[in-house]
Amino acid sequence: MAAISPRTHLAHFPAAVKNVLVIVSELQDPRATAAILATMHARESVRLHLLAMETPPSGYARSFLGAVDLRTLQHGIGLKTLAPLRSELDAAQVPYRFHVEIGPWLATIARYAADIGCTRIVLGDNPASIVRKLALRHDCWRIKSYLRRSGRDCAVVQRGEGTRHPVVDLARKASHPN
Repeated sequence: MAAISPRTHLAHFPAAVKNVLVIVSELQDPRATAAILATMHARESVRLHLLAMETPPSGYARSFLGAVDLRTLQHGIGLKTLAPLRSELDAAQVPYRFHVEIGPWLATIARYAADIGCTRIVLGDNPASIVRKLALRHDCWRIKSYLRRSGRDCAVVQRGEGTRHPVVDLARKASHPN
């Protein structure tokens, strides 16, 4: 997705509407994540972007997959990953846009967040599995660290606002190191 000029960006995305990027993975419980997003949508004016990330195979693995159309295959896998959350959001009548991106995990998330001008990245929740919840927390930490190192200004949350883990505003935290 190409960068949008500031003038065009304001026309397409009014300042009152905040872009929220939702990283969709199989670690999430679609019902719990949809509940978080529905609450967020009811509370404030947000435009939800669901993103399924697919990492390309290494060169060595790719050498064994010569006849396979990897781009089409990975795009299809991404759409299957998005399907449970999309059906939950459709049932809750929450509007969203969905995307499948193929590339290095952290760099692609950071680039895509910058391209859409997101103010928040949400990773979702899985209250039924402590292991998956911890993996989501770890992914949240990895994205926060990567964005902080690259100087990007975007809040990264696991479960949304108003829960035990509040939103971390990276810009505010950078100006107050304590």
